[in-house]
Amino acid sequence: MKRKKQIVRNIILIALTALLFLWQGGYHLTPEAVFRSAEKAEWLGPAAEVIEVGQRDDGCLCLAGMEEKGFYMVSAKPILGIFWKHTNEHWDGYFPVKVKTRAWVSEDIIVGQTRETDAVEVVCVLEGWNIEKNDWQDVGRYTIPVGENGFFSMALDSYVPRTMNYWVKEVICKNAAGEVIGKDSQ
Repeated sequence: MKRKKQIVRNIILIALTALLFLWQGGYHLTPEAVFRSAEKAEWLGPAAEVIEVGQRDDGCLCLAGMEEKGFYMVSAKPILGIFWKHTNEHWDGYFPVKVKTRAWVSEDIIVGQTRETDAVEVVCVLEGWNIEKNDWQDVGRYTIPVGENGFFSMALDSYVPRTMNYWVKEVICKNAAGEVIGKDSQ
């Protein structure tokens, strides 16, 4: 009987040690749990809605949480097949929206939010730094559908190099008829 008690005790100790390792190591079972943990760490939220923005080239999942005055982005990386962990490998954080419409380029994803209630789509005009000309030049125009909450996101084309030298020059909001209802130069 003593041997059985030792086996049960050791199994319980191993399970508790594994749980402590996962808890202290920042491992989570879902990407949303990673987002909620990062939100608490940054003293933000709780966001009423968490949106899956897209997946980055290295497999990290990008999530955004909507707030009244902006949104918050977090990257979650899959670890050991079943766990997720917050990663600082990407440019994430809080994005305040103090004007009607605002957009950013977060490495390989265009993200933004509009307060135009009739907006159905936005057109983001991207500029990039041209070293040879020593000046900004247009990279492209991207039409992105707008969600019910005003949030929009889109992965950049694969031919656009992944650098931090891009920014959103202008955001044009359009209604269902295709008419321009708002324009924000940044």
